[in-house]
Amino acid sequence: MATAQIPGRLTANGHAADIYTVKPFGLLAVMVDCRTLENALHLHGHLQQHPAVGQTELVPAAQTVLVRFAAAEHAAAFLAAPNLPQASGDVRTHGRTVTIPVVYDGQDLADVAAHLGMSEQAVIYAHTTGHWSVAFAGFAPGFFYLHRHDNVLDVPRRPTPRTSVPSGAVGLAGDFSGIYPRTSPGGWQLIGHTNAPLWNLAQNPPALLEPGMQVQFEAVRELITAGQAGVQDDPAHPAEDEQASARPVLQVKAPGLQTLFQDSGRAGLTHWGVSPSGPADREAAAEANRLVGNSAGATVLENLAGGLKVTALVDVELTLTGADTPAQIAEDATGQVAEPGQGAAQATDTPLAVRPYTPFALKPGQTLTLGAPTRGLRTYLAVRGGFAARTEAASASRDTLAGLGPKPLTAGEQLFLASPPVAVVADPASALPMPEPGKVLEVRALPGPRDDWFTPDSLDRFAEVTWEVSQSSDRIGVRLLLADAPADGGAGAQPTDVLTRAVTRELPSEGMVAGAIQVPPSGEPVVFLADHPVTGGYPVIATVHPADLRLLAQAPPGTQLRFTLLTDPQTAPTPTEK
Repeated sequence: MATAQIPGRLTANGHAADIYTVKPFGLLAVMVDCRTLENALHLHGHLQQHPAVGQTELVPAAQTVLVRFAAAEHAAAFLAAPNLPQASGDVRTHGRTVTIPVVYDGQDLADVAAHLGMSEQAVIYAHTTGHWSVAFAGFAPGFFYLHRHDNVLDVPRRPTPRTSVPSGAVGLAGDFSGIYPRTSPGGWQLIGHTNAPLWNLAQNPPALLEPGMQVQFEAVRELITAGQAGVQDDPAHPAEDEQASARPVLQVKAPGLQTLFQDSGRAGLTHWGVSPSGPADREAAAEANRLVGNSAGATVLENLAGGLKVTALVDVELTLTGADTPAQIAEDATGQVAEPGQGAAQATDTPLAVRPYTPFALKPGQTLTLGAPTRGLRTYLAVRGGFAARTEAASASRDTLAGLGPKPLTAGEQLFLASPPVAVVADPASALPMPEPGKVLEVRALPGPRDDWFTPDSLDRFAEVTWEVSQSSDRIGVRLLLADAPADGGAGAQPTDVLTRAVTRELPSEGMVAGAIQVPPSGEPVVFLADHPVTGGYPVIATVHPADLRLLAQAPPGTQLRFTLLTDPQTAPTPTEK
């Protein structure tokens, strides 16, 4: 794998600066290893002020900066000639300072004091003296790692994480401090709580903090109720300006296993801890919109494994793309829509089969039913005019990891149009490729950026063995099992035998991309999909080619696959960022 090392330069005091290591992260991103958090923050500030050609987003982390690009040629140009500043041993402070009041009554305050050999008051004094730099976003929207170069409060995480940490809890872990924006599991040592509005969708911007800002903690006896820490929800239904009219066009009779609103996603918000999200199969969603005359990013329905039933309340034009899913139209005996709980109406005529990738009309009283896919996993339903749905952080996409966007559809829910339908005639389209049942799926991938954390033979074995899609896969990631591993744990090949770590120390958190293949200690890889976390702490052995990622999103549990490692990615079709 190509890497570039930028020789260290002499700083003003004569000491050699750390060396930057620049590695490709798939085709659309570059990972810059800065060796220290201070250097990573300095590089992040430099690239904010002097962006590279085609740069679309930066993800600073503990010792790295992930640089995302609009096209593969931009990433390749940066890799060949990176514009990097002189390494800095100091945190370059910039941006405004936010004062956060804290009541220091945390469950772990006494344990932290005992571990550090100081009094509880000394812990509070150390936490409130001086400014903390907002370093990088963490595992949830509004959660940030806070750092200071003179921090004396270096404590380990709890040996057993709590199953529930309350919203607003202030904690310590390693060399960092942080605040939980909402109730969630966590292993940080809790020293206090605040009611600062860390993540509030009603405010602009929704995140109180972002990388580069400074935080001053202030000890208080009680908190004034001027805001509430945690995630604030928008209204449950689309706003009036998000609907073409107040009249619903479809009613959900059955949502199936899971049906979600998805649009083009939330690009550019990783600095708040928000991943792009969007359709798991972007190409299929865009094609559905094209066929009914919508823009590529209009809101569609993403259905998992069939089972969706919708009844038309007015004349609508729809189309289905994605998985090969049998679908049919049946008409109610009365032409009326049954109220929720009244049961299904009797059909008077033989159901009509629906052709995928072809627009079709659904008339009032007619019900569209999706069966189980024969190939693929996710089906996309688009309506001419697009679906109206409430937005959170500028998108209607449901992010299943962050909990952003409208919740999954439920029976009885009524659906509206986002804009008046406009008559168009779209060219017909061929169905997109799908994983073939009973055949091994071939998936292209590029080595790295952390392939050097594995033994030399591991990368070869990674591409030689057959993997199987696990039942626990979801929109966050496709979890893989070794296809020939014994189910009972008996003798036979094990994942850790295939992927052996050469570097066994813990990897500091670093930015992630869709298609990253993380390898946790179990040795069972996870391929990140649309709702992946912004940062991750396991080494990425390879990254799926962007053109093949949709095939993994469409691979049902039990699908077997092999990876083909590209030694010359330039021979593959050149992708651009969606």
